[in-house]
Amino acid sequence: MISREEIENIINAQIKSIEKIGDQGSSSGHMSYVSFQLNDFNYSNIDSGNIKVKYSYTKYIETEFTYYPDNPPLEYHYSRLLIIDKSKNIISDKPYNKE
Repeated sequence: MISREEIENIINAQIKSIEKIGDQGSSSGHMSYVSFQLNDFNYSNIDSGNIKVKYSYTKYIETEFTYYPDNPPLEYHYSRLLIIDKSKNIISDKPYNKE
């Protein structure tokens, strides 16, 4: 059985593969920093030992013009559905609607 911590590590690695995290530069010469926060996740076993994981995260984009409270970082919210097999391989990862 995969532990909750292992699932969290798989999710974090998957988000890092989807999003470009860290320092960014644009063609105009402006800099930004992209980060994320895993908001929550829950999981359940499904057929043949696979695990279904629903997770949500927020991506933050801070620019050189970011300052509080007048110009906070940009925030983008995402919800995804991940299927992991018993060998900890990702079978699928797709967006899902939380509603």
